[in-house]
Amino acid sequence: MSRYAPEKLVAISRYQNYFPTLPADIQHDIYARIAGLIEEEKKYCDKGNARHMAQILTSIAMYEVLQKHGWSEEDAYKAVSEEMWKFLDPSGMQKLARKRFFLPLMKKIVPFGFRKGSGVGWRYTWHKDDPKDEFHFECNARTSTILL
Repeated sequence: MSRYAPEKLVAISRYQNYFPTLPADIQHDIYARIAGLIEEEKKYCDKGNARHMAQILTSIAMYEVLQKHGWSEEDAYKAVSEEMWKFLDPSGMQKLARKRFFLPLMKKIVPFGFRKGSGVGWRYTWHKDDPKDEFHFECNARTSTILL
């Protein structure tokens, strides 16, 4: 379970650039909250879920801890959301998406990658009847559905 050390999860999360800018006491509390979340969600903390859980657990911990340190709910949500999107600069992907080969390649690679890289608790519904210029799927957790 060493890949689930809070420090390792933060280091591979979308907050890896933002986290070091936070005061040391907030960082400490985020690590502690992540440790608690790992314990609460340990049935999902297998090898296949590590990168996915790094995003989820770090987001939750940061959102909760910022509020405990006096941030308003709105400000905590805004910081977590903005920093996540800042890290996910889509400009490179958008340039690739304009290439003729990109979508057909993604339709093959993404299902294979998820089949090999997903852990406990995740099921996917692939929409094979998509038009040629679209690609979508659903990620189904055991108790809820998330449309991507």
